[in-house]
Amino acid sequence: MAHGLADLIVNVAAWSLQGANLALEIHDGLKDKEKKSSAAASANQSPRAVLITASSASFARDCERAINIAFTTSQTFPTMMGTCADVDEFIRKELRKTYSRECFHIIIGENDAFGFSVDSGEHCVESTWDKYRIIIFSTKKNPQTKSDTHDANSQMTFKWK
Repeated sequence: MAHGLADLIVNVAAWSLQGANLALEIHDGLKDKEKKSSAAASANQSPRAVLITASSASFARDCERAINIAFTTSQTFPTMMGTCADVDEFIRKELRKTYSRECFHIIIGENDAFGFSVDSGEHCVESTWDKYRIIIFSTKKNPQTKSDTHDANSQMTFKWK
């Protein structure tokens, strides 16, 4: 009887040890899987707008949101939003929802292709997205004046990797 009880205790201890080892292996496996999925997610993550300067935090957030949506869509669905004119139109439409009394001017070009500075105007943002620079600024909308957008680079297509 004592011998059977000792065997039982040894077996329970061995099972407990095996269970602990199994739990540790599962835990380590989950940690490795989590690290791999986190690394894969960050590798697959698309670029984001990087704010350089802005006239206000709220306008910067509105522009950053519109820029991220427009450029991500352009990269994912180039036939749907593949030119500067497409992105420009989308950003203007999004900004008009909040700033209906403003006329927005949007300049998009490759990062090293131009430099620009706007120091007046109520709303102004300079941002980059991947290899493109985006400048958005406003002028007051005058109902009597028809603005000429003169989109010189409107048919420029974006070149993604």
